[in-house]
Amino acid sequence: MSLNLNILKNKKLSTKEAFESLSEYEVREALLAQVIRAELLNLRGGNAHTKIRSEVSGGGKKPWKQKGTGRARHGSTRSPIWVGGGVAHGPRNTVNWHRKINKTSRVAALKSIIKDRLMGDVVFEIEDKGFVKTKDALDCLNVIYSKQVAKTKQTLIIYSTQDKQELMGFKNTGVEFLNVKNLKLFKIANSQVVILTPTAREFLELRLK
Repeated sequence: MSLNLNILKNKKLSTKEAFESLSEYEVREALLAQVIRAELLNLRGGNAHTKIRSEVSGGGKKPWKQKGTGRARHGSTRSPIWVGGGVAHGPRNTVNWHRKINKTSRVAALKSIIKDRLMGDVVFEIEDKGFVKTKDALDCLNVIYSKQVAKTKQTLIIYSTQDKQELMGFKNTGVEFLNVKNLKLFKIANSQVVILTPTAREFLELRLK
């Protein structure tokens, strides 16, 4: 099964075969879901923390005697039902949300998401250079969006470090940038249009072989 990559050159679209190493690869949806979940969990800070009744200050004395006052019995003013008391069932920063992702699993998941996007015909490579002005970037996006049924702003540009200066015009267009050496699979999964630079595509093909 050949995989076609959309090529944008001189404001015209064409296709060519690419990522030959993925032609016989089977998309592993379950593994991809696990890796994306692990990525999202690793971004979770887990810093929210509330104090329980044993951690707040005060409350050493019984507010009033057990019987005879006509009021409900209480043993401490630090009870969760008192103002200034502890918090019941609040968030605690004692949970470790980090999940380990094996290298083989990450590579397999990356192969799966790239092939899925290629099969969906939403991956584009821009061979033109010099997108310093926003107008040039918008012209480029309009050509790409003309192939899509629904115009979308969920566009991801995967670039290499040496391409960054040439893509400055895209900054005001609402697209998201992602360095090819620091890929986040959940961002690729959330995007509906993926744009590659030639150097990023070469690096990605080499990594996936």
